[in-house]
Amino acid sequence: MPGLRVSVPDLDRRRLLALAGVGTVAALSGRELLAAASASAATADLDPSPFTLGVASGDPHHDSVVLWTRVVPDPFAADGGMPEGSVQVRWELARDERFRVGRQSGTVTTDAASAHTVHVTVEGLRPDSWHWYRFSVELDGERVSSRTGRTRTLPAPGQRVDQLTFAFASCQSWVGGPYPAWRDLAEQDLDFVVHLGDYIYETSLGSLAEFRRLHALYKTSPDLREAHARFPFVTTWDDHEVQNNYADEVPGAAGDGRPFLERRAAAYQAYFEHLPLRAASEPEGPDMLLYRRFDVGRLARFSVLDTRQYRTDQPCGDGRRVPCAEVDDPAATLTGPEQERWLLDQLSSSRATWNAIAQQTIMAQFDYDLGPDKVVNLDQWDGYPAARSRILGHLAQQQVSNPVVLSGDWHTSWVNDLLADFDDPGSPVLATEFVGTSISSGAGWDADVRLGLPANPHVRFYNGTYRGYVMCSVTPERWRSTYRIVLDARDPDSPAFTLGVFDVTEGTPGAVRVDDGDGLTGAVRDQDGEPVGQAEVVVSRDGTRLATTSTDPQGRWVLFVPAGDCTVTVRAVGYEEAVRDVTVDGSGSATADVTLRRLTGARARTGALVPGPRREAGAGDVVLENGELALAVSAATQDSQLRPVTVGKPLDLAHRGALDQIDWINLPYAQRTQPTGTEAWQSLSVRSSEVGVVTAGGDVAEVETVGVVVGVEQVSVRTRYRLAAGSQDVEVTSTFRNAGTDPVTLWVGDAIDHDGAGQRSGVPGHGTISTPYGSPAVYVPTAPWMGMTGTDQQVYGLLYDEAGFDCYGNSNWIMSRRQVTVPAGGSYVLARRLTVRLALGTDPWQVLDRA
Repeated sequence: MPGLRVSVPDLDRRRLLALAGVGTVAALSGRELLAAASASAATADLDPSPFTLGVASGDPHHDSVVLWTRVVPDPFAADGGMPEGSVQVRWELARDERFRVGRQSGTVTTDAASAHTVHVTVEGLRPDSWHWYRFSVELDGERVSSRTGRTRTLPAPGQRVDQLTFAFASCQSWVGGPYPAWRDLAEQDLDFVVHLGDYIYETSLGSLAEFRRLHALYKTSPDLREAHARFPFVTTWDDHEVQNNYADEVPGAAGDGRPFLERRAAAYQAYFEHLPLRAASEPEGPDMLLYRRFDVGRLARFSVLDTRQYRTDQPCGDGRRVPCAEVDDPAATLTGPEQERWLLDQLSSSRATWNAIAQQTIMAQFDYDLGPDKVVNLDQWDGYPAARSRILGHLAQQQVSNPVVLSGDWHTSWVNDLLADFDDPGSPVLATEFVGTSISSGAGWDADVRLGLPANPHVRFYNGTYRGYVMCSVTPERWRSTYRIVLDARDPDSPAFTLGVFDVTEGTPGAVRVDDGDGLTGAVRDQDGEPVGQAEVVVSRDGTRLATTSTDPQGRWVLFVPAGDCTVTVRAVGYEEAVRDVTVDGSGSATADVTLRRLTGARARTGALVPGPRREAGAGDVVLENGELALAVSAATQDSQLRPVTVGKPLDLAHRGALDQIDWINLPYAQRTQPTGTEAWQSLSVRSSEVGVVTAGGDVAEVETVGVVVGVEQVSVRTRYRLAAGSQDVEVTSTFRNAGTDPVTLWVGDAIDHDGAGQRSGVPGHGTISTPYGSPAVYVPTAPWMGMTGTDQQVYGLLYDEAGFDCYGNSNWIMSRRQVTVPAGGSYVLARRLTVRLALGTDPWQVLDRA
């Protein structure tokens, strides 16, 4: 057969842009694109053309393994730079790097129908052994070889195994080529790698060519290729290999308009083509068998699941919300009935010491609502509690040996106890769940998870700040999971650290932390030694902020910063701010425990901040605070929705033990016409020119703002905020004074915009308002107050001295409306209390009824 004749392209920026595609390029910076092109060019000697996407192995058994490569001289070209027709590829495998011991070889044919990918299942191998392999083709009359990859077989069935070391990873959104987490993983001494899904992230396009392009793009990463070349992979998918949150035949988005099963078939084919999977997994149209089992001697059994292809649609409209009746449907399933029966059979028949379930989404319940409601993620096992109960019940009934669940999907690090009854914290622990963070994908929900931790005591550890993977060392006596993280997923040279180490002892479910890992760590406590949760921790150097986080319910925190001298600043609502200097050593480690002192009076000042990731006010604004709450009033900051009238309005507000959750409070507004419509809350009608501290502190702190009604400048507005020591209310009076010669009739009131998770409004007599943003309505209150709350248990309220108003709004915002006439030369006073309380009992609004 004549040799393959191709031209080898330069991997320049133009060709990288072509590979990255329109949708992807829009999300990538020029720096990231150039970094990917440079990385590909720099590693051309490791992965020479036509093996530009490297080599890989996978699905190891005790006597066989799959070898993979793709013949693709130009991964930037639609056809891969390949001529028409088939190509013969030679493969070799041996037990030594010089290919002299136990050598096997053969030739396979590949063509454009499979994107010139190669899958070779090599059989008859020695169990529990390392092997080396390579591919070669004849290129322009000369034989060109790929890099040499390394793989291994598993121990034989029934063999005693003293130790197994593997890693699991997931969610590697494309960030331009560098994957420092894969770089660090490739430097470890592992037996294999388990990938739990989101190997690629889809675009709106659903063609086979598009999915092939994406797989090629991701494999231009030298770090990912290095990991593949060093270890065999066991892979399964989640949703983004096809479409976000799809369920069986139900799409998760509109896509490009093509039938969803056509998209799914294309995605499945490209997935099989580009990963080292056995022939049993080769798809037939939109169907592909991916769930399977791997046994590591007598030590461990791995049941690898597919929780996308067979699941029923997410109940109640998907998302994070209060579960509806659909959640209780016993037929609802993530795995489908056949795969569920298969899993239960694997668990029952196992004689292994450890039984791992490798799957995608978090299995433990997680309630995001600290109040009386339960808010869960319906795409995870929380949307399918009956199916989860069947599996956990089976573990208990069959006394399955040492079950461990491995999960990904949520881009954050967790260690969970899997309980017999999650609503009873004292119920038996049936298994341990280790959830790995993402390789590179971000976690915009990190703050929401942190806020919900106190309602979920079965979550033994959580961190959402860093990207990385989990490395597991397993012996007959214990399972150890080491959480590895990198500081910046976009930086190829980002250092890697250990976030924490957790052990499960054989025969005792539940993980115990045995090593705090690296990093700058600390605990925050009050003067009585009690932990302070939801304290904001900021690490800076020479006035520049390096990192920030908040404490967990036990008052603990961890951050990673470069070695050197740092300043740690801790602030929490109701406490004096604390500052401590600390030196981080060369390993990145140091400890900075802090004790906070409760505030004993009330004060008003600039230069202070209300803690919380949603904080909007800055150091130039005014904060009123006491031992119960903190309120920031704008003296300089302009919110984009309230510009140019933000000055004088509350921007941040939080109760002791909590973080700010409001966007702002439009307090007050005043206009000639009744506010209506979806943007009524953004009434730009009272503009303040002065904000000043009247009483700086002591038993009382006071702040006053002075302004006018926009368009009715003869009416001035003077608002005074008064906070007493120990009070949970800020007394607020707004005096409208008419300097004109004619009376002026105005609609006046306030509007609250809650910005946190689970936002919803409350009006007495109507309870919780759940109408959508686009459908505001009128609600006549039966008591003179209105409020808003979210999942963090804080209830924000405005309690008016006088009735005579209605409320207008929806679940996202609520406003009061009353019509008043200010006489010529006279005034009108709008008096109310602004409060933030913690919800009690089953009704979050009870605290406002009783206030």
